[in-house]
Amino acid sequence: MPLTEIELNVLRNLVKKGGTGNIMEFLNYTQSDFDKGFEFANNLQNQDLVKLLYSNFNKHLIVVELTLIGTKAGNS
Repeated sequence: MPLTEIELNVLRNLVKKGGTGNIMEFLNYTQSDFDKGFEFANNLQNQDLVKLLYSNFNKHLIVVELTLIGTKAGNS
């Protein structure tokens, strides 16, 4: 399944940040969009593009790490 432009943008931002980063920051989501951001991160994880490391609603964080597949897609 081809990746969407938003998914590719997030993967490219993760590559630029060294492979680990906050999905909420890359998507410019507010705290009210936390569930939407978590669903987005979980979908990337289900495609083996990232590994979900940490999430915290109060701190506005959904931290993921690129997999080798995600790194390859982010470098394309």
